[in-house]
Amino acid sequence: MRQAVVLLTLVLAGTSVARTEPQLAAFVTDQNNDVYVALFDGKAVELAGCSSPGQAKRLLHLADTALVSEATLAKLQTENSFGTQPRLPCPGTAFNIDWPATTAIWADVEASGNYYLPSPSGPGYFAVPTACAEIKAALAIRERLQLPGVLQGFAAPPDVGTPFVLDCGRGDLGGPSDIAAASVARWSLHRFETFLSAESIGDTVYVVRYTPPGEGAQPSYLPIARLDGKATRDVIADVAAAEAAETKLRAFFGIAEAEGVTLLGADAVAALRSAPFVDLCLSNCDGYQREHAAFAQPGIDLGLSPLSAGLSITSLDPLGNTRLDWTFAEGRTLSFTGCPLLTSALGLSAPGIGDWMGETDRALTATPPPGTGFDCRGSASDTCVRRVNDGGTLTLAQFSSEGDCAGRTNLRLELPASVKTPQTLILKGLPFKTVHMAPAPGVARTRLVGTANRVPAGTSSCILSSTGVIIVADGLPRLELERIDLARAADQTTDEVVAVIAQNGAVALDDVTIGTVADGLSPMARGASLCLADLYARGLRVEADMLAIQGVRARLLISAQAPVRSTLVRARFGAVLTSDSLMRMDFTDIAAANPLVLRGAVVAGRSDGLAPTAAGLAVGSAIQLERGSSANFTTSTVSGFRCAVSFADSASSASFLLPGNDIAHDNTSRACGPGRFSLVE
Repeated sequence: MRQAVVLLTLVLAGTSVARTEPQLAAFVTDQNNDVYVALFDGKAVELAGCSSPGQAKRLLHLADTALVSEATLAKLQTENSFGTQPRLPCPGTAFNIDWPATTAIWADVEASGNYYLPSPSGPGYFAVPTACAEIKAALAIRERLQLPGVLQGFAAPPDVGTPFVLDCGRGDLGGPSDIAAASVARWSLHRFETFLSAESIGDTVYVVRYTPPGEGAQPSYLPIARLDGKATRDVIADVAAAEAAETKLRAFFGIAEAEGVTLLGADAVAALRSAPFVDLCLSNCDGYQREHAAFAQPGIDLGLSPLSAGLSITSLDPLGNTRLDWTFAEGRTLSFTGCPLLTSALGLSAPGIGDWMGETDRALTATPPPGTGFDCRGSASDTCVRRVNDGGTLTLAQFSSEGDCAGRTNLRLELPASVKTPQTLILKGLPFKTVHMAPAPGVARTRLVGTANRVPAGTSSCILSSTGVIIVADGLPRLELERIDLARAADQTTDEVVAVIAQNGAVALDDVTIGTVADGLSPMARGASLCLADLYARGLRVEADMLAIQGVRARLLISAQAPVRSTLVRARFGAVLTSDSLMRMDFTDIAAANPLVLRGAVVAGRSDGLAPTAAGLAVGSAIQLERGSSANFTTSTVSGFRCAVSFADSASSASFLLPGNDIAHDNTSRACGPGRFSLVE
């Protein structure tokens, strides 16, 4: 399974003592899961959450050629004190699993070149060399030092003694890497021993396993009973055929060649008996008839039963990702997000989404249960991963499709805790279907500080004059920002600055903040402007002087997960929507002088709040409607305005079902103007 790791020597910063790189080992649990372990001078430290040797090597900054030694839990406990040292978290695992966030830190960066943390289980200290960027990020050293009371000084603790050094190698981590992609979508190939019929004396089939990112995530399984017309139990019996099949499956699912094909244990039995045993066709599939099967009564039936076509529908998730839901048996459904090649190989298809507003409501309320979903986005086979290092800048060069990104359909940019853009990012004419920007593994959030250049009128139908912009996405099918604080650099001469302009594409904002005046940054005039574009935002916070959201023939889904809420604040206008725009709001608060202005638009909301920027004299209207607009809110609040709703024409309408406050009492008037107003409570 694993081989011995290569050893090199290094010189620690601030000391002349030669040290060896950590060794890497792995053992298999009773549940047939690999556990990766770093050996520091013979002492074992668990690398919590590492799902592949590539992840473990990146965390320890070991070269790709570094090998892994096979071990057992008993040997590691007896010879290497496994379990007595705190763990190092891999990407996707909480940074504070053993050291609480407020743990004291001594930053002796000039003398020894180490950060020191007290042992969580007794006397003594652990040292993290400043050169070990991945380990620092995994433990969130930078973020911890921002918390009050954490930094103890710029020298080693007086009783430091001989610390336990969590050292790293000096491997080359440059260039593309499938390791970071694995933190987005973790796929693996296995074999599973089962009984496919009552007459069987034992069958072995292939199983593809998908494990979502995040600690404790429940994996989903796709057992493959047939591959390209052949039963996989027969393929596996032929060594040459099995090798060819595994190569084909690895390539299709983006599984690295280095990943072994392991045998699944008893922990997967229940999930696999409830799953469909699929007939997967990867080549010469014209006219091919699939023969999917399943246990009709999982845990009772002794054999598989053929499946009918079942029911397939197309749906959305809250961030606008297209999802195909396959109900293969009563009460049993699998969901595939961003998996057109896989669903085609399964022979599944479904019509496109017709009623977008209706589907967004379903997206907010219907979530696939754990263990029944597959997410093919960002797999190593079609995604190019680039990382911006600490102190680097984000420029158009990182969005190039050349070099390591040639032939890739998706681009993922991993960012440090703070990064700057020296000029407007105009993302136009890119060959990528998706550009995803997110913090690098181990980084909690990224502050992206942009310097805006003026873009000329006509760049987008949203701007009528030369305007400063941080990011322009024109014709890009999908731009994704995750856990990013998008701010404007200070001391600019351009007065009006828009954070994001999107045209002819979609923007997905997951836990994103736009605009802030903290730390001497300049304010944004406008947050996001959409022209013939979609916005999908979850946990969004926009702070803008003039206009938070503008939509021209746009579709917007803004939501949050309670108790967190999305917020649009401090603006003169919260959202201005025109020309048949559609918007659904869920758990969203708008605090603006004019929260909603609808000019030929439709808005539906649930558990939302509309309020002025400051309490006081009731002026203005929470919702302004004209040109046949409509607004329908459920369990929402409106307070502090002269008119809760104002109409410019009789064709517009507004309704409130079970409002969360007394609209008549908390506003001077419930409705002003000739439109239709309905209040049901």
